[in-house]
Amino acid sequence: MVQRALWVHGLPDLTSYVRAMADYSLVGRAEHISCPTLVTTAESGPLSAVAERLADALRGPRTLIRFTDAEGAGGHCESSNRSLFHQRMFDWLDRTLRVDV
Repeated sequence: MVQRALWVHGLPDLTSYVRAMADYSLVGRAEHISCPTLVTTAESGPLSAVAERLADALRGPRTLIRFTDAEGAGGHCESSNRSLFHQRMFDWLDRTLRVDV
């Protein structure tokens, strides 16, 4: 993962990568997002701890979908039940991007 991260960002070493990641923050920016946004949170996913705060900070239309351990989707990126994630995400897209013809 580290090698890929360095390559993707064109950085020479891990220290440079850690410093560069400070630029990837939605603090002070989330409230400017106005498009419909889907935020997901996984019960046991450590990175999901901020999902609810992110959803609250958004000012545009937003949906927060929670995934639980009982559903088998409570881990990082809902990876143990991707089919459930895909179902809910595509349902959200269908509702959000619906075009009545």
